[in-house]
Amino acid sequence: MVLPTVTSIAADSIRAVPDKLREASYAIGATKWQTIYKVVIPAAGSSLITAIVLGMSRAFGEALAVQMVIGNARSLPHLITDPSATLTTIITLSMGNTTTGSVLNDVLWSLGLVLLAISYLFIVLIRFLAKRRNLS
Repeated sequence: MVLPTVTSIAADSIRAVPDKLREASYAIGATKWQTIYKVVIPAAGSSLITAIVLGMSRAFGEALAVQMVIGNARSLPHLITDPSATLTTIITLSMGNTTTGSVLNDVLWSLGLVLLAISYLFIVLIRFLAKRRNLS
């Protein structure tokens, strides 16, 4: 679900690199791989990073698919292969079973605040990268 987003944006950003840059690299004797490594990737660098950040942001929003993949267990994982749960899953599954003012209810609202802060950080990062790309 994340890979198509990253791939599409990355391909568009690589296609957007002007042909004159590639031609100039070939003109000074660079090979195809040298041109890709030294010219195309640096020219599309901020767009490629933006693609990765947007893909990660989308992964945060895809709670149901992630929940099904990682096992939906409310235990602290000790290994990377152990089942776990996402913040969104914990909030949605537990909110109906709490009473207002209880400790669990307060914890769930705090988890919501953490999720909001993470989303906000990704939005700020995307805007910073987009602004940086427009200045270049």
